[in-house]
Order: sequence, then C-alpha cells, then structure tokens
Amino acid sequence: MRLRFFLNIEFVCVLVVLALVTPGMVLAHGTGYRVLEQGKAVTIECYYSDGTAMAYADTIVFSPEDLKLEHQNGRTDKNGRVAFFPDTLGTWRVTVSDGIGHKIQADIQVEPGNTPPLKIQDQGSVGQSHALSAAMGISLIFNLCTVIVLMRRKKPL
Repeated sequence: MRLRFFLNIEFVCVLVVLALVTPGMVLAHGTGYRVLEQGKAVTIECYYSDGTAMAYADTIVFSPEDLKLEHQNGRTDKNGRVAFFPDTLGTWRVTVSDGIGHKIQADIQVEPGNTPPLKIQDQGSVGQSHALSAAMGISLIFNLCTVIVLMRRKKPL
C-alpha cells in the first residue's frame, strides 16, 4: 500500500513537471483574426495565438440576406487569408475552421462608405493571460490525480 502511494506521488510529480516544461503546447489553442478592408474586397487574416497563420483552413462566407445558404466557400491561403466581395450591405458572417478544433466566427459589418484604403481590425484571444491558462492546466492535472488517488483508497473518507 505504501509503495503504491509513493508511485502515485511520483506520477503526479512527473505530470506537473511535464506541464511546466511544455507550456507552449498548452497555449497554442487560441485563435484570432484581423479584418483588412481594401477597396471593394474584404480580406480576413486568421491566426493562432502563437502568431502562426491558419493556413489552408476551411472557410464559409454567409451574406446578411441568408445565414443558412453560403455565399462563398473555400480555404485560406498559406498566410491564413481569405477574401470576398460583398454585394450587399449588412453584417457578413465568415466561419474559418482548421478541422482539428480551432474555429473562428467573424461578423463583418459592411456599410456604405465603409471602404477606406486600409483598415485593420484585430480580434481574437491572443491577448488573454497565458499564465492563467497554464495555472488552469496544472490545476486540472492535480485535480484528476487527486480523484484517482482517492478512488483507489480502501478507507472511506
């Protein structure tokens, strides 16, 4: 019994060390986008929280007139960009998904005279606290290990 307890503590310690050593893997789950409006085309640049582009991600564009039938579909380019030409005013919905759980839903407002030479609008989760995400991951690992240890105990609490 005592040997099992120490093995569980060693297991927990190894998990905590791995969580501290590899925070980059844990933090790479956020996404964001920038809207680049240029002329009559609207260009959206999609990226992960570490700054890398969401290259070749599936893209669907919906017009304000019909949010069920897609206006355009395709993929982002190697730089994570997709462009479309709005033919009506209103809020356009652009959905970008990489197929492995990262998804962006951008609502783009197209108004008359809303086409300056270059307007950059930055949206996303990049600015969120990475320390908070790491602390939550460590807490999750600790709590799961605690539940496992308590379930294996023979004495009721």
